[in-house]
Amino acid sequence: MRVLILAEKDSVAKPFVLAMKEKGIRANYLQLLKINLVSKHKNIQIKAVEENIPNYDAVFLQARTNLAPFIEPLIDILEEQKIYCNAKKGSYYIAANEPYRFVNLSVNGIKTPKTLLTGSIKNIERVSKKISYPLIVKSFIEKNVQQSIIVNNDIELNNFVKSIKTKIDGFLLREFIGDCVISCVVIGEKVFAIDRRQGTKCVLELEKGRSYTPTENEKKLAILAANACGLDIARVDLIKGRVISVEPEINLGVFNKVCSENLEKHVANFFVDKVNSIGVKKNVGDDFVDIANKLSKSIFSRFLK
Repeated sequence: MRVLILAEKDSVAKPFVLAMKEKGIRANYLQLLKINLVSKHKNIQIKAVEENIPNYDAVFLQARTNLAPFIEPLIDILEEQKIYCNAKKGSYYIAANEPYRFVNLSVNGIKTPKTLLTGSIKNIERVSKKISYPLIVKSFIEKNVQQSIIVNNDIELNNFVKSIKTKIDGFLLREFIGDCVISCVVIGEKVFAIDRRQGTKCVLELEKGRSYTPTENEKKLAILAANACGLDIARVDLIKGRVISVEPEINLGVFNKVCSENLEKHVANFFVDKVNSIGVKKNVGDDFVDIANKLSKSIFSRFLK
């Protein structure tokens, strides 16, 4: 079994490589910047330095969502070549576009805070009547957030509208739920979580939270949300049984420390099960390895030394 770890930094990839090798997987790391996508006769091909990606059974991908324009064509090629990847086509576009992400979750029946979208500043006040205060209001140019505030009444909403002096492509209005976030790591059917609570206060920093055992409903919700966004491995943030974020990139170091886990080993176990269920590729090189192993145990072993 061969698994290639694609990430931006060696420090991110190394723990996964070690965990997979401990499971007997032939794992290697390739930095994303060493991959080129070449367009040729309406087809896109992978050109990678030092690695022949088509020889691998699976790819474990960890990358920032703002790399979506590069990552999505790469995922397309992996699927065409029947190389398993933990992120499916469209997953990075969904992760990089918050309004689209909420629409996608809603379409798939995933519980989220009540969220409404509008492309016109003139419609904000009318749309806001459909959600109770307080509200989170965000403005976007393309998919990038320009402003994000919490408004508690009509006056604050009007002040926000009046403050906008540039052309905006769209607005998101979301029900504000006053509770602490539970940040989860989904690995296949397993869920590990941090409650972002310190005493009675909610904290922004993951490392200041506490290890948390999610309920069965929370586990199911986190897994459904990750899968709806095309991810088998993801970070999912919940608040009062509602999904507020789904991300493909995970800071497992913090989760390991707070949860007293080695989540890289869980990722390795997941890849073993996933690739075995799909079937391992048989490469020409494998035949030579098998022959060498057999000969090493025979009377011809001395000729191999």
